[in-house]
Amino acid sequence: MPSKQFKIPDTIWDNKNISPECKEIYSYLYSKGFDRTIFHFNIGEIQKHISITNVGFRNNLKILEELKYLVYKEYKQGMYEIHIY
Repeated sequence: MPSKQFKIPDTIWDNKNISPECKEIYSYLYSKGFDRTIFHFNIGEIQKHISITNVGFRNNLKILEELKYLVYKEYKQGMYEIHIY
């Protein structure tokens, strides 16, 4: 059975409405949730790599959700359930 190939969609890189920070966040989330339908994410994991607050992270997730790249739910402060398409 062939496995799913790890490839971030080119449409996100070509989209000028998405900030570089948001693209970096998406690529990090995509790599963490690769080959899973739903995964749980703690904001502290990405804060080791990117200087970002919880509010800034949530705003970037809202942009990605509006553009139909993912769906998220914050179930506790700093804890997210994310579904990447």
